[in-house]
Amino acid sequence: MTGRENVRQEAERALNDTDWTGGEVVAPEPNRKVSVVHSTRLPAEYSEALEAEAAKRGISPSRLMQLLVIAGLERETAGDVVTISRSKLHEAIDQIVTNAA
Repeated sequence: MTGRENVRQEAERALNDTDWTGGEVVAPEPNRKVSVVHSTRLPAEYSEALEAEAAKRGISPSRLMQLLVIAGLERETAGDVVTISRSKLHEAIDQIVTNAA
């Protein structure tokens, strides 16, 4: 019998075991919010950009996607709040300074 067959037989025995007398109920932390996993597919170039940005920030691609989605959804529901990129902000400030001179 191969190692693979042994592993399979052990898994089958574990699945067929209905003696739960030694089982333990684990209650979730009372203040922890429920989270849900969503899967998405990205074109390769976006996936590479996502991984590079996550590495630059020192976080996982999953955490970066979480942050980006939350920021996007919050921006959509923020009403009159406008979000602009840092470069656009600098351009606007430069334009104000130029016009004031």
